[in-house]
Amino acid sequence: MNKYMSLLSLPVIILSGCQTQTQTQTQTQTVQVPQAVFNTKVITIENSQLNQYWSLEQIKPVMLNKRPDWLPRGAGKGEYYITIDSNGNEVSKELISSQPEGWMTQALVNKMPKQQYVPAASNIKRVPVKVKMDFEVKRMN
Repeated sequence: MNKYMSLLSLPVIILSGCQTQTQTQTQTQTVQVPQAVFNTKVITIENSQLNQYWSLEQIKPVMLNKRPDWLPRGAGKGEYYITIDSNGNEVSKELISSQPEGWMTQALVNKMPKQQYVPAASNIKRVPVKVKMDFEVKRMN
């Protein structure tokens, strides 16, 4: 009788162990996204004016082993808007266009890594901005 009870309780213990591990893995994969802060109205600026308000925070370059999943195959170019909040966080990206049509999608733009910016010396009030960015991917021969 004890053998049967042991055999019956073994799957329950194994399954509960798997459930606990899954919950732990889920909890460790949660990423905290900072809340956007806008201390003034967002202004739209040209790309050439960005350095008057914000500059890209210097980070170590990361060498990738493979093509990022957000970068479409082939060559193309396009434009998108980014919005930078008062803390220098990139809070949104909106695709404007891509050539060829449909080469870049909003879903792929959403997967792009978010950047962090530091205020320029002239941006004492940390004015949030919206700026149009251009990108191009060329074929390598």
